[in-house]
Amino acid sequence: MRTFFAEGDLVFAEVQSYFADGALSLHTRSIQYGKLRNGQMVSVFPQLVPRSRSHFHSLPCGVDVVLGVNGYIWVSKHVPASKVEANAELIYSDKNEFISDEEREAIARVANCIQLLNRLYVKITDTSIIFAYEASLPHAAKDLLTRDVAVELAHSVKASLEQQS
Repeated sequence: MRTFFAEGDLVFAEVQSYFADGALSLHTRSIQYGKLRNGQMVSVFPQLVPRSRSHFHSLPCGVDVVLGVNGYIWVSKHVPASKVEANAELIYSDKNEFISDEEREAIARVANCIQLLNRLYVKITDTSIIFAYEASLPHAAKDLLTRDVAVELAHSVKASLEQQS
């Protein structure tokens, strides 16, 4: 493990088991797990992230999201699975890829939408993030966390989620 990861690296892994001394046994058994790069970490209330079949989501805006049931959410630039499969060293690389201004804007907007959903205590799923993202488009990404815009977007997301169910 130490040949692939260094202390301080952010990694996405499945917890296999807990030990009495507080140690954990982790699995990074497939390509979807590994070192987190090209993005931003968002911390939310864990109770807002429901368990689901998959916690990996590629959003239509070109951003990948990993929803951790521990309340940690990773928002990153989309990297096609075929690119990772073709070059397995990407899983362990310390270098971020080039991220264009448009990609940075999309990552920041999604991260702010997630923070908005958290602040207003709305369940955080791929669907609620997409609704929040689409409702946020008329506003600048930096304005999403202001109170007036946040309340407007929260009402819009809640209405969209109610219509869907």
